[in-house]
Amino acid sequence: MSSYRLLAAVDLGSNSFRLMIGRVESSPLGELVRPVDSVKQTVRLAAGLLDDGSLDAASRQRALDALAMFGERLRSFAPEAVRAVATNTLRVASNASQFLGAAEAALGFPIEVISGLEEARLIYVGAAHALPGDGKPRLVVDIGGGSTECIVGTDMRATTLESAAIGCVGLSVRHFPGGRVRRNAFEQAYYEARAAFAQVSEPFASARWRYAVGTSGTAKSLWQVAQAEWGAAELDRDALARTHEALVSAGHADAVQFAGLRPERRPVLAGGLAVMMAAFDELGIASMRYCNGALRQGVMYDLLGRSEGRDTRAITVEQMTARYGVDRRHAQRVRATALALFDQGAHAARDEAVEARRRTLGWAAELAEVGMSISHEGFHKHSAYILGHADMPGFSQREQAALAQLALAQVGGLRKLRGLVESDLGWLEVAALRVATILHRKRDAQEVPEPALSLQRRALRLRMPKTWAQRFPLAHESLVDEASAWAEIRVFEKFVYETI
Repeated sequence: MSSYRLLAAVDLGSNSFRLMIGRVESSPLGELVRPVDSVKQTVRLAAGLLDDGSLDAASRQRALDALAMFGERLRSFAPEAVRAVATNTLRVASNASQFLGAAEAALGFPIEVISGLEEARLIYVGAAHALPGDGKPRLVVDIGGGSTECIVGTDMRATTLESAAIGCVGLSVRHFPGGRVRRNAFEQAYYEARAAFAQVSEPFASARWRYAVGTSGTAKSLWQVAQAEWGAAELDRDALARTHEALVSAGHADAVQFAGLRPERRPVLAGGLAVMMAAFDELGIASMRYCNGALRQGVMYDLLGRSEGRDTRAITVEQMTARYGVDRRHAQRVRATALALFDQGAHAARDEAVEARRRTLGWAAELAEVGMSISHEGFHKHSAYILGHADMPGFSQREQAALAQLALAQVGGLRKLRGLVESDLGWLEVAALRVATILHRKRDAQEVPEPALSLQRRALRLRMPKTWAQRFPLAHESLVDEASAWAEIRVFEKFVYETI
């Protein structure tokens, strides 16, 4: 059972920021998360993207105000019980990295910027927990403020995931300024959306899904309008056409009177409708059901899985070691030694992220040699590229960057890491992986004595038995050279290697 009775998910979407708090409850089918509180703030982050790709000051302030409100509600939560994810706008904003520091300070918890495919995976997890397990393949479409995620899956398993770079906020800003809706502007918005879907639609043509499901705000609003205005049980082409005609005839989002349409949806109604009509036509949808499970529910269940040991990231690492033909026994030996070294050096650290760094180091050790599938020469560079750019379900962009950095650092010079590694614990991770790599260079099963490592007052000291050094002079000399390399870059006040 989860060690936390309450879990919290924070979704930093391009249109709205949402906080969901859920209680973990037991059931005959396993652990369930029952929502107990929910907060929504309409931030319209995507509307603040300037021509140069940066977020303007007003949108950043709206975001910080919303996050401060969420942070107040989450003040009593343990870090392990909260997961905050950011989507398309913070994926593409040129000043996102500068903004994230202030955002994390306002919220009080780390924020993960996730890829479009990771967003799609989490959306499907949330939808699958809200939909019946009927054994039928279904298409899930989630229209967000800056992107639209499309997924085909059956029951709990997603089989096809794509993210189209089109959303209701961005399209509304570009084509419907001030809420004005002109027929030719709507046609332009529709074809822009179709072009975006055309780039990702091919896999869905052969997926043979049986029915379509819409999630999140745009799908909910259009479905409610279809029910209240046109008497449709589901969102279908006729309801979309009638909604389109009413909106265009009114000429403005505020001038049309739709029952069931909330005021905060009006500014993005035209953009959302254009995206939905394009999705219907490009993906071949005849009708669509609405489902109230989406990203934040998926984040919650993914967080529950982590707390119970079913971490999607661990599954991804296992799959990647198989896909890239990694020598698993060797990788596990390197991992065990690297973690033992890190634990010795970090035992007195007060950093809250020590455990997270430890997990990252372990995964990096397991995946360090994925680049050998491309070439043995410069394999660490290939490994870094793969880990930085591959689709890795469960991992945030920041986590993938950390894995890539460690893969790059495992061999070769250290000067390439200046400006990338920001703390003594970060450098300790690098040292632990490099020393472990040296000690297991023979790639055999012969036991290696555990080195003694200490990190005190910014001085790192590494000790090995003299008998081992005499028996393995090549490895010993490699450690002597390693100590010299660390002495040159002086990131520690001292780096001493000695035999005892």
